[in-house]
Amino acid sequence: MTGIKPPVVSVTQVNRVVGMLIKGDRRLANVAVRGEISNFTRHYKTGHLYFTLKDESTQLKAVMFAGNAAHLEFDPDNGDKVVCYGAITVYEPNGVYQINCSDMEPDGAGEQAKALEELKKRLAAQGLFDQKRPLPKLPKCVAVITSAGGAALQDVINIVSRRCPVVKLTVIPAKVQGEGADISVAAALNRAQDTDADVIIFGRGGGSAEDLSAFNSEVVARAVYSSRIPTISAVGHETDFSVADLVADMRAPTPSAAAELAVPEISVISAAIEGTMEQIRAGYLRRLAESERSLEAQMALISALSPRSRLNNAEQRLDELTARIRTGMHNRLDRAEQSLKATASVISALDPLGVMARGFSLTSNENGIVTASSQLSVGDSVTVKLSEGSVKASVTEILS
Repeated sequence: MTGIKPPVVSVTQVNRVVGMLIKGDRRLANVAVRGEISNFTRHYKTGHLYFTLKDESTQLKAVMFAGNAAHLEFDPDNGDKVVCYGAITVYEPNGVYQINCSDMEPDGAGEQAKALEELKKRLAAQGLFDQKRPLPKLPKCVAVITSAGGAALQDVINIVSRRCPVVKLTVIPAKVQGEGADISVAAALNRAQDTDADVIIFGRGGGSAEDLSAFNSEVVARAVYSSRIPTISAVGHETDFSVADLVADMRAPTPSAAAELAVPEISVISAAIEGTMEQIRAGYLRRLAESERSLEAQMALISALSPRSRLNNAEQRLDELTARIRTGMHNRLDRAEQSLKATASVISALDPLGVMARGFSLTSNENGIVTASSQLSVGDSVTVKLSEGSVKASVTEILS
């Protein structure tokens, strides 16, 4: 070997220089790489994701640390076509360059998101998001549309049986993810219209955005809108609203929460019934008292206007007038008697007989009563009237 030999460096130094070169290239600091996942591994302790992105001719190592993986809206797996966002880095211990993923989405998710927003705008313009009916306060029957073997159904059953066991549950199984799930859910919603349900709960447990895609479909949205029965959407996604959430009468974050919204606590129902009964009793007693007072007033009026009452009043008035007349007559008789006695006393005092009874006498002759001695002559015959009896007398002497 001729010429100047380069300095000898270690493998570590080579990998470090390569890493520095890659890190210094702005084109590799923020990339979006499309590929198919293979050799997928989720570390059982750390939760980091390790996989390979490949296309028809080559492949690229990839890593996604747990902090970023926790925000994924789907569960990646081998065979998934995805787009990974991140930076190209070098893993020095192996001398391998890789993409350090900060985010990942299914290939075509951007177009899907755009299509979803367009669907929301179209349905909103048609008024599908405006219909919000109140839920029944005490449903007799609740229809549940979800996977027959899923945990969501068991959660609803447990909560309803605990809160109000008298409520009937009608389960209508449906496929809630995968191909044909939207058609299955829409068909179940249509079948629910033929039941005696007062409210419908439809949905599933949590999952990735791809798993919940059935509830972002137009066919499900229109089936929810067409339901004659109030609906509760329980798609099980805390942050994002599905199209079905926007159309339903009410949204619940989970099937368990939907069951709590649909069915009240039986203790609350009992308290409400007791309160209502107390109001009814109080109202009844109040109206009864008012009726009694009104009846008494009517009876008094009837009594006052009845012929018998008027006759009684007339009789009472007659008695009063009779008593007053009698009293007046007695008073007048008493006064007349007193006046008569006074007059009798005066008459008695002026009566000649009364005067004679006191020792006086009445002398008369043939010419009448003698009141003066000049009317008589000696020898005249006179009659002397005494208090008791009369005597004949002859005048023997006239005294002046």
